[in-house]
Formats: sequence, structure tokens, C-alpha cells
Amino acid sequence: MVGFKALCVALEQISPQARTKLIAVDGRGGSGKSTLARHMASKLENASVVEVDNFWLPIDVRPEREKVIAEPGSDYDWERLRDQVILPLSNDESGYYQRYDWSSDSLMEWHDLPIGGTVIIEGVFSTRNERAAYFDARIWVETPEEVCLKRGYDRDGEAFWDLWDCEWMPAYARYIKTSNPQGRADFVVDGVEAGI
Repeated sequence: MVGFKALCVALEQISPQARTKLIAVDGRGGSGKSTLARHMASKLENASVVEVDNFWLPIDVRPEREKVIAEPGSDYDWERLRDQVILPLSNDESGYYQRYDWSSDSLMEWHDLPIGGTVIIEGVFSTRNERAAYFDARIWVETPEEVCLKRGYDRDGEAFWDLWDCEWMPAYARYIKTSNPQGRADFVVDGVEAGI
């Protein structure tokens, strides 16, 4: 595992595939991905964060719980993330995306991503097999399940406990078992020891 300071030094030294450096931060929900990504963005030159949660599917097209567990990440619009952010930036074109708002279950304002600098794509399932090659660096935040679950309960409140217990945690466990995201990570960060 790598410490935060060493991680930032290593990321600065990576030569990007295109003019925009693409970094993915993956891990279970509640692992500390968002906090790590924000800290990284504040330390890296010209960096911004794109949250995978901005690509959650609206409820009318979101799959049933059984499919979400069987096919982890099937409740996200990966094509939209690919087409609006990953592919344009990989081809030295500006990216843009529309933010999904969880409270209204709708797409909201547009965000522009100019060419250059570093774009950190942060979220569960961000380093899925079909996207892993696009990233200049893949980071896995390793945090014990019980810590993630407690953080999720504390952050989201009782209304989300059923999702945490019966959908999200089983989906994360299946993702880790079948896809091995930590095994293909370039860097593994301890989500407890790192203070995130």
C-alpha cells in the first residue's frame, strides 16, 4: 500500500496517454474514494474530479436489485460516462457531462472538462475491465467492509440502510470477487490508515 504523499508524487510523474491525464479511484462505497479524490485534486496541478455517482441511472430505467447484485455496476450509465468524459479526453477533445441529481432523480446542469491537466474519475466500479485501459493510473482504496458499512449508514441515514445491506454491499462483494479491481490497480491506498 502507498501513502498519500508518495501517491501524489508518483501520479505527477506518470506520462499521460493523451494531453489529459486520466486517473480512476475505485473501492467499495464508504471506502474513502471521494475524500481521497478531493485531496488528490487539491495537490495535483490543474486537477478536477468527476464522480461516477453523477452517472447513476434514473429510477425508471434502473435494473432490479437481483440484476444489480448479479451484474455489479448495472445501475450506472457507463455509456454516458464513456462517451461524454473518457473517450473525448482520451482523444484530446473536451469532455462534458450532465450531473445526475439523486434527490430529484433527474439530469441537471452540464459540466465542461477542458483538455489538459488531470481528471480524476472517482467511484465504485470505475476501473471495470472494459474501461481499465483508458486510465493512466488506477487506484484502489482498501477499507474493511464493516468500516464502509458504518460510514454509509452515518452518511446516508436510515432511509438507505436497506440499499446498503441488501444491494450495495452484496454488489461490491461480487465485483471484488469476479473482477479483482484491487489486483489490477497501480496503487492501493489504505482507506483507514490514510485518514480518509
